[in-house]
Amino acid sequence: MNALIEKDLGQNKSHIIDHATLSTILLNNGYKSIKDKIDNLKEKVIIKTLKKGLYIHTSQYTNNIISKEIIANTILSPSYISFDYALYFHGLIPESVIDITSATTKRSKSFKTDYGVFSFRQVNKKLFSIGLTIQSCSNGNFLIATKEKALCDKIYFTKDFKITTYKAMIDFLASDLRIDFDELEDFDMDILIKYQEITKSKKIKFLVKIIEEL
Repeated sequence: MNALIEKDLGQNKSHIIDHATLSTILLNNGYKSIKDKIDNLKEKVIIKTLKKGLYIHTSQYTNNIISKEIIANTILSPSYISFDYALYFHGLIPESVIDITSATTKRSKSFKTDYGVFSFRQVNKKLFSIGLTIQSCSNGNFLIATKEKALCDKIYFTKDFKITTYKAMIDFLASDLRIDFDELEDFDMDILIKYQEITKSKKIKFLVKIIEEL
């Protein structure tokens, strides 16, 4: 019977399945004790818990790779991937980033899963909608900050590093983030200016000036 369940799970190409959908699959396969069967599927590692009511299935009937980016978008919504992961994704920083930090309009929180740590930072609703792009992978699409928005998010929400001068901003970009300055030359200034108008941040104002001078 597990093979039949796995075939049904395999129809879900993203590998992510919520409790209601999983329950329907189990009912359609003749199971009445849904909780017991879910526990059994967990023991056999056919499903893994992401958070309460949300699972990843490992069905052999789909060859799609599990996407951490789609997990990030799904585990807490609305959200978009940003900060260090997005900076690496867009090629602005050299170090690979394993865990994903996203921005959300909901309260900040973090989820530790078998697929990594997914953290979420609360942002102003006015900031949320600017500078976003949809990217595709083998099993769906995900929402991620543009490189301009990701850099603004990283700078604006970095509280443990004081950036009070133009030079301090250059040092932060070059030494702390190790930003590839060549990647800043084609920045969309409209996104940066809009971000600065909303936040009134001096740090973002310094960033705008630096990029304008490149």
